[in-house]
Amino acid sequence: MGRLVVVAAFGCLLVLVYGLSGAHKDLAGSFGTDCLGLMAGGAALLTGGLLGFVFGIPHTRLREEDRPQTGSETTKQESTEQEKRGSRSPAANYRPNTSLEQISDWLTKMLVGVTLVEVKNIPGALRGAASYFAAGMSSGEHAETFVLAVLIYFSVDGFVFGFLWARLYLPRWFAEADEMKQLEEKVSRLEERQQEDARALVLVSRLLNPDEGNEPTSEKELVAAIKAASGSTREQILYQSQRASEDTKAPDYQAKIRGVISILKALIASDAAERDHRYHIDLSHAFDRMTPPDWKMAGVEAGKAIEIRDKRKLKGWKYYEFNRARCLIKQDVDFDNGRQSKAELIERVVADLRVAFSEREKWPKWATPDSTVRKWMVLNGIDDARLKA
Repeated sequence: MGRLVVVAAFGCLLVLVYGLSGAHKDLAGSFGTDCLGLMAGGAALLTGGLLGFVFGIPHTRLREEDRPQTGSETTKQESTEQEKRGSRSPAANYRPNTSLEQISDWLTKMLVGVTLVEVKNIPGALRGAASYFAAGMSSGEHAETFVLAVLIYFSVDGFVFGFLWARLYLPRWFAEADEMKQLEEKVSRLEERQQEDARALVLVSRLLNPDEGNEPTSEKELVAAIKAASGSTREQILYQSQRASEDTKAPDYQAKIRGVISILKALIASDAAERDHRYHIDLSHAFDRMTPPDWKMAGVEAGKAIEIRDKRKLKGWKYYEFNRARCLIKQDVDFDNGRQSKAELIERVVADLRVAFSEREKWPKWATPDSTVRKWMVLNGIDDARLKA
C-alpha cells in the first residue's frame, strides 16, 4: 500500500515536471498545465480506486446452518434451526447484511461484460478523453500522448490500491464491528441477568422476612422470577431457604416456613428436567416443621427426592429413606395408640430402614433410643438384626 502511494506521488512529480518544462515561455500556462494534469490524474486515480474497491469487497463467510437449502431438506433444516435457537445467543439469530456484496457482484459482472463487448471501442474512448483534457493544456503537440499516459498510469495505480485496500482493511473492520456488536449484546444480556437475579432475590427476601408493609408475592410471580434467575442465584436462594427453615427459634417462624415452602415449590418448578433432589428433601423438612406438621406431604416429597436420586444413579443420601420411614410412622394411627402397625406398613417402613441401616456410621445418630423410629421398632419387635437381612 505504501509503495502504491509512492508510485502515485512519483506520477504527480512527473506531471509537475511536464508542466514546468514550458515555464520559460509561458509561466501562467505551465501552472495551468500542472493543475489540469494533476486533476486528470486524480480523477483517474479515484475512478480506478473505486473499481478496485468494487472488485475487492470481501464476502461474508456464512455458517453452514445459514446457507440456503434446497428440496426436501429445507423444512427439516428450518425446524432444526428453530429448535437450536432457544439455546443460542441473540447474535446467532441474525446473519450479516450482504447487500454491498451483491451490488459488488452485479457491478463486477456488468463491468466485465460491458468491457468484453466494447473492448474494440476502449482505445478510441481513451483517445477521446485524452484529446478532451489535452485541449486545455498549452504544452505542445505531445500533450495528448502525455494525458493518455497519465490516465492509464493513475487509473491502474488507483485500481490496485482500491482492490488491496478493500481486501486488506475491510475484512478487519467488519470483524471488529461484529465483535463490538457481540460484546455489546453480551453486556446487555449480563445487565438483564443481573436485573433478573436481583428481582428474584428481592422476592425471596420478602418471603423469608415477612413484614406487613411488604406487598404480597403471588406464586406465579415468584416462579417466573426464579426461573429467570441464574444458576448461581438459585443456589443462593436454596441456601437462604435452608437457613431459614433450620432456624426454628426465629420470631414469626411459621410465617417464614410458609415462605420457605413457597420458595422451594418455585425452585422445583424451575427444575423442569428434575435434576436436583435437594429441593424436594428440603421441602419435606419444611412440611415436617410446620405447626401442625404435614407428614403426608413430607413423605411424598421425600419419596420424590429418592426417585430423582435413583434416576440420576447418585450414591449416598440414605437419610432420605430414613426420613420417609419416619413420615410413614408419624401417620400411623396404631402407633399413636400404642398398638402394633399393620403388616403392610411394617413391610414398607422396614424396606426404607434397611437402606438407611446400610449407613452404619450414621445409623446410631439417626435412630437414637428416644427417636420415633426406635420406639416404633421396639413396639413392633424389630431389631437391628432384622434390618441386616
